[in-house]
Amino acid sequence: MTQEYEYRYDALKDVSSELKYPMAKEVFPADQSLTKWPWTRDIVSVVLRIIANQAMQDIAVRKGSACRLITFLRLSRILENPLNQSWLERLFNAVSDLVRGLSNIFGNQSQSQNIRHDVKDKQNPDKVSARISSMAKDIQEKAELRDAGEKPSLANYRDLFQIIYLPDISNHFLEDRAFAAQRVAGANPLVINRISELPDHFKVTEQQFQTVMGEGESLQTALNDGRVYLADYQILEEIVPGTVNTKIKGRQETLQKYSYAPLALFAIGSGHCPGRLLTPIAIQCHQDADSPIFTPPSLEAGEEERLAWRMAKTVVQIADGNYHELISHLGRTHLWIEPIALGTYRRLGTEHPLGKLLLPHFEGTLFINNAAASSLIAPDGTVDKLLFGTILSSVQLSVKGAKGYPFSFNDSMLPQTFASRGVDDLQKLPDYPYRDDALLLWHAIHDWVEAYLQIFYKDDAAVLNDETLQAWLKELRAEDGGQMTEIGEATPEEPEPKIRTLDYLINATTLIIFTCSAQHASVNFPQASLMTFVPNMPLAGFSEAPNAKTASEADYFSLLPPLSLAEQQLDLGYTLGSVYYTQLGYYKANDVDLDDINEHTYFNDPHVKQPLLDFQQRLKEIELIIQERNETRPTYYDILLPSKIPQSTNI
Repeated sequence: MTQEYEYRYDALKDVSSELKYPMAKEVFPADQSLTKWPWTRDIVSVVLRIIANQAMQDIAVRKGSACRLITFLRLSRILENPLNQSWLERLFNAVSDLVRGLSNIFGNQSQSQNIRHDVKDKQNPDKVSARISSMAKDIQEKAELRDAGEKPSLANYRDLFQIIYLPDISNHFLEDRAFAAQRVAGANPLVINRISELPDHFKVTEQQFQTVMGEGESLQTALNDGRVYLADYQILEEIVPGTVNTKIKGRQETLQKYSYAPLALFAIGSGHCPGRLLTPIAIQCHQDADSPIFTPPSLEAGEEERLAWRMAKTVVQIADGNYHELISHLGRTHLWIEPIALGTYRRLGTEHPLGKLLLPHFEGTLFINNAAASSLIAPDGTVDKLLFGTILSSVQLSVKGAKGYPFSFNDSMLPQTFASRGVDDLQKLPDYPYRDDALLLWHAIHDWVEAYLQIFYKDDAAVLNDETLQAWLKELRAEDGGQMTEIGEATPEEPEPKIRTLDYLINATTLIIFTCSAQHASVNFPQASLMTFVPNMPLAGFSEAPNAKTASEADYFSLLPPLSLAEQQLDLGYTLGSVYYTQLGYYKANDVDLDDINEHTYFNDPHVKQPLLDFQQRLKEIELIIQERNETRPTYYDILLPSKIPQSTNI
């Protein structure tokens, strides 16, 4: 085995020497996705927009709205011109020249004018990485200069968006409808569970339920009918609150962050109308049974009651954002995939039919994970600054997610997880766009995988007798390998886990491909549309959760991150949620440029051609189905359009 395919268990050592998680020892040349021109062009374009956006913020502060409007129009025309988008050099030169004339924030970034030349320099792929890392560092440093001591307003958070479009959620985030919709079509639509009884420490009363749902409704009846759902963030009690250094009135100060583990109760109205929506009933900001319970204010309620309810919803959003980033995103996609990818490179390769199928779904994963381990999730990195926990407790929770929380590998098949959470019944929960669209993709991938594997395996015996396949599973389970548990099939007679049946191999492969592509897309791309506008989903709180039924506007804004951190969250979410590299269903080798994909045949076996065409055709049909659904369903959701799903976890 070559050195580049070896495991490294101390990749997270900068966070803690105790965090032993299997990652690649080094990113081998075939996976240097940053050196691939289309990917690089897109990421640099996004970075340039962020730089121009920050320049515009300074202009808005210095010269007023008239200058801001004129400059906005000039920059917009440059950035939206398809000719400039097609040629990075023109885009870069136009934006950099204009930004230099308007602001002094650009520093020495003119070196990146040669980035296309660097991309073509196959002998020095680190050049590109170094240039973009430098640009990203400059962006963070610029954001940190914004004074956290200024008294914010919602207008201040909106004004952080200049060139970057203000997302639509900024117009609706205060609505209970938008709050509930994010449980089924948000950045993290994975937490709600149907319940048949309330937790003992969450004592919502019949009166509180009827105040929201109407006197004709009954909490117990709704529980019996399966119409009550709970978002429980108890796992976040494992997070230790952290601190962050920022500038306040010209001085560096340390701000305390606060962590929360709330419970949020939702219900569906009785009846059979397919348009029945999830409705928020009550929020408890802590797991302690003595914590106050907040309910939606009545029409007659005063502003102070409404602000207390807004704060309670914000606490849930903060918790959901941390669960999203640490478990659903980093843990359950990026880190979860790493040992599978590395084990596939080591044991299967492209000579084995399963390796041939899987390896394109890992393109860029080891690269982006390596970059994250050295910067994003490192001490003083973005996660450390923006999320509410210490970097150690945050990454520990991510590793826990990667190792099996909330579902083990064998329990993670998508239809099974919906059933386990009690959200699989369309009659009981009619409006769940993530579920409905994800299942379309799951079944399409399953059909493709089944048709592909049946070419090479005629029955269960062929699977069981494939020594290379069994060595792959053993590699994934090994203590000195992938360290995965609860993967494989065991029987009372033969307790050693193996891949024993074709059905299991099909399901396991479907899970891997779905996670690399659709599942990662579902949690990655909403970062741009839902998490860049910080009042909707802050990643940390800066005051205690509300403990009284009334609150002031000052109380609410003290909960939100200061503008300097809000700007960094905007930059992070916009960058990660705006780059689409590769497309599900279109296979290519890592050394083939995306521009040449139509001239390259990845699968050599002629028997694969028709099943692959069938898969691609099904993805086109799903695209139309989702578009049609969005014309009628109450909650719009376009995150899982197949044309917007990359083939692998590469950003």
